[in-house]
Amino acid sequence: MDGTPNMNTDVLAFKEGFKYSLPILATYVLMGAVFGIMMAKAGYSAWLSLLMSIVIYAGAMQFVAVGLLAGGLPILSIVAICLSINARQFFYAIASLDRYGFRGWRKWYLVFSVTDETFAILNLREQKAGIQNQDKIHNQKVMFFISLCNHCYWIIGCVGGTLLGGYLSFIQNINGLDFIVIATFTVILYENYKIKSNRVSIGIGMVCTIACLFFDRENFLLYSLVCIFLVLLLGYRLGFMSINK
Repeated sequence: MDGTPNMNTDVLAFKEGFKYSLPILATYVLMGAVFGIMMAKAGYSAWLSLLMSIVIYAGAMQFVAVGLLAGGLPILSIVAICLSINARQFFYAIASLDRYGFRGWRKWYLVFSVTDETFAILNLREQKAGIQNQDKIHNQKVMFFISLCNHCYWIIGCVGGTLLGGYLSFIQNINGLDFIVIATFTVILYENYKIKSNRVSIGIGMVCTIACLFFDRENFLLYSLVCIFLVLLLGYRLGFMSINK
């Protein structure tokens, strides 16, 4: 498959990808704005917010990075912390490799841009839309535009928040915007739960996560990812779980 663009097919793919990305729009713009406000409060410019939102593109790490930068931590240390905090995205990328048939920069951008929300939307779309019956090239383009739109929402929020936070100081005191992430994931979880084939996996994920939370609150996310992977692998080996292509 080559990456030669076709205007008509690209427009159709963009329209479909944009439609699927809409549930993430408010989440990323508002949460990105919270990050931008924090950057403004710490005295950093919108240009740095733009660079971080393009290169790092990781909500949790970008929030942590504000304090790390302010504390004068070495860049290599920040990179190491970034890799550890976002280790879960390696799992997302590995799980998505079979989806991405592009060659060249589009494929690597898709791997780079797999966030929690994007991964959930791509999975949900595959199960609800009967992707196996669609044109493969069109499907690849739709996934690309979903990822690109989500990334753009995040960039707009981060830069806009920094600009507003710098000019309107009262915005720096707004609290509670982070609740929108919980609301978004609740909706995505509900949509996935309505598909019966997802319920066993959802149950395994919830049980493993809660167990690991009681075991180690600071590192429960990494432990829960490993635990979920092992349980799903065991279920597949024993034959009571299947992998849907």
